[in-house]
Amino acid sequence: MDTRIIASLYEYGEWANERLLAVAAKLTDAERRRRWSQGYQSIHETFVHLLGADLRWFARWQDAPLPPILTADDVPSLDAIRERWAPLVAERRTYLAGLRAEDLHHVIRGRFADGQTYELPRWQGILQCANHGTQHRSEVAAMLTDAGHSPGDLDYSRFCQPRP
Repeated sequence: MDTRIIASLYEYGEWANERLLAVAAKLTDAERRRRWSQGYQSIHETFVHLLGADLRWFARWQDAPLPPILTADDVPSLDAIRERWAPLVAERRTYLAGLRAEDLHHVIRGRFADGQTYELPRWQGILQCANHGTQHRSEVAAMLTDAGHSPGDLDYSRFCQPRP
């Protein structure tokens, strides 16, 4: 697997996250915390979940201790979410840029929330995190649309087009 492809998936996720955060900023705090018909929880809680999952999967890739699970109280605003994501994004970019093909086959071990253990080659853990983000971003997009603020087209092909 080409590490440039992996890096591109994460750059896409960062682009899509920023678009969703910008649209979510148009809502009131009450609207962001409301439970809509779609999704994981509220818009705010879904962003918190995405950030927390990114932090925990990044730790897994490095065989580092898992950080605590984030709560909405830990990151109570969109600004707080952005502030916590920014250093992770920078560190993850550096990490992905330094990966060699052989690094992708290192086995990471962990435990799912239900207690079941797993072993994955690092590349599968990296793709798991990217895919997980895509799932929850689609839920946020649906909730924003329910709230009358569609984020528009978030397709990867849109991300790949030149931007001014």
